Amino acid sequence: MKYFMEYPEEIEELCDSCLGRIYAMKGHGLTNMDRGRAIRVIYAMEKNMNYEEVKAEKCSLCNNIFNDIEKFADIAIEEMKNYEFKTFLIGVRIDQSLLEKEKILHEKYGNFGESIKNELSREIGKLISIKIKRDVDLKKPDLTVIIDIDYYSAEIKSRSVFIKGRYRKYVRNIPQTRWMHDKGEKSVEERIGEIAINQFKGDNFYLHGAGREDVDVLMLGNGRPFILEITNPRLRYLDLKSIENEVNEKNKNIIEIENLEYSNSKEVEKLKSKEFIKTYDLEIEMEREISYDELYSKLKSLENMIIDQRTPLRVIKSRSDKIRKKKIRKIEIKNIEGRVVEIEIETDPGTYIKEFAHGDNGRTTPSISSVLDQKIKIIKLDVVKILEPEER
Repeated sequence: MKYFMEYPEEIEELCDSCLGRIYAMKGHGLTNMDRGRAIRVIYAMEKNMNYEEVKAEKCSLCNNIFNDIEKFADIAIEEMKNYEFKTFLIGVRIDQSLLEKEKILHEKYGNFGESIKNELSREIGKLISIKIKRDVDLKKPDLTVIIDIDYYSAEIKSRSVFIKGRYRKYVRNIPQTRWMHDKGEKSVEERIGEIAINQFKGDNFYLHGAGREDVDVLMLGNGRPFILEITNPRLRYLDLKSIENEVNEKNKNIIEIENLEYSNSKEVEKLKSKEFIKTYDLEIEMEREISYDELYSKLKSLENMIIDQRTPLRVIKSRSDKIRKKKIRKIEIKNIEGRVVEIEIETDPGTYIKEFAHGDNGRTTPSISSVLDQKIKIIKLDVVKILEPEER
């Protein structure tokens, strides 16, 4: 700090906060304002000057912005009133030219300082915390408040709310997620999300599913795990049973959800990375009728077999063209009526069931079609069970 004796202009031109922030890394239990005052006192004593003579009337760096800490806090609090939250974090937006000027100043004195953005964020946050009796959270705040120092305004970003559960889909030709262009039937995502976003008063919603069924496939049995994300919610502590009931009442015999719980972004990552064993109900029509014993023998030959599946023709434009090895874990005949056969199949995650049935022009081998040595037609396909890895 001896350098201030050589460069007295900083002492005479900077406010206490900007002066003390030059040495923010020095000393413990002190605010930057404390450090600035101490430097000014030492300088006045060394020069045998009146303390008031070395105080800056207007800070050449921040333009006395620290005098408005309470004003910034009140601006933020007014915006925060529209949100339900327990924790928050303050950030500031400040002119880049001021930051560059500050950087040059700190380099001059050995780079022991901290950014004005850090100090403003911290001091405003401390004052808000005292005023509204809520905690600052540096890692995962419910609200992030960005204060524009130049325009005296505040922007709020509310951390997304995540809710998890399972859904069943009872009607065909309903997609899991929204179409890119508004067309066709309302999706599962919309049927759940539109009700949830209304209750949470959010900006948007996204459904993260444990895989997806084709649009013409039903999702039955124990349902498909999903997590719904609501962005920028104004409310965040709701009774999820009311959302579950409203979704089910308004979508009776179309979709159904159950077991809603609060979740988080980490569980979305886990959901996407989990590998689920799925059981399907497949109904096919054969070209020609064969005996039960022959049908049973040929289908059972596929059980526990590893099949080769080259990327299906129907998705080749959006998937890399490669061969995937998948295990057919179980295969059972449920019903036979002439040339129509109902089969239950349990498979590895990621198995293309339709292609396993008809063979996809030889891209899936072996297939039901190849072992029966005849063409088959798929009448319907439904997902009837999805097992979590720990349920296997």
